[in-house]
Amino acid sequence: MFVGCSMLENEIEQVMKKMGLQNKIVFIDAALHVNLDRLEEAVRRRLDETSHIGKPIILVGNKCHPDMELISQEYDGQIVSRCNCLDLLLGDKMKELDKESNIFYITSGWLEKWKEIFITGLGWDEIDGRQNFGFYDKILLLDLGTPIDDMDMLEFFEFTQVPIELYPISLDNLEMELKKLLNIEST
Repeated sequence: MFVGCSMLENEIEQVMKKMGLQNKIVFIDAALHVNLDRLEEAVRRRLDETSHIGKPIILVGNKCHPDMELISQEYDGQIVSRCNCLDLLLGDKMKELDKESNIFYITSGWLEKWKEIFITGLGWDEIDGRQNFGFYDKILLLDLGTPIDDMDMLEFFEFTQVPIELYPISLDNLEMELKKLLNIEST
């Protein structure tokens, strides 16, 4: 049984398919990260719904909520060793990139949900967006080679006024994390 973040829904499903995993997976709404109480409530609700099926594997960053590891332990679950969804995708490469400049990372899932997170969830307008993103030198859109809507990118750029660059990645880090959680030897 897996509980994942909808921010990585496509990526998680791709890796599970590649690995031949038929396990049930339920997702929590990624926009809940802006409200820690609602995030905890949603994670617990998903774990309550599914923990009777088996030991849950939680594919939500272990730092997405300050008590995420404790919540996992309460349900006798396993949780990823990475702090957030972007760290799950990039692995140690993220530390290297962070040394180069101040980077805000997004995925295609982020690009689809940014309005829900920043405008609806946090109540930001364009001025708030520019003030909060003004710290960053660039935004890296982690690119798996799937089509990305140019208008979505343009709208997000208009909101942040920070250049967006595509950064090609694979799902190798996410797959390694899953194998580690499932005690599957890496080939």
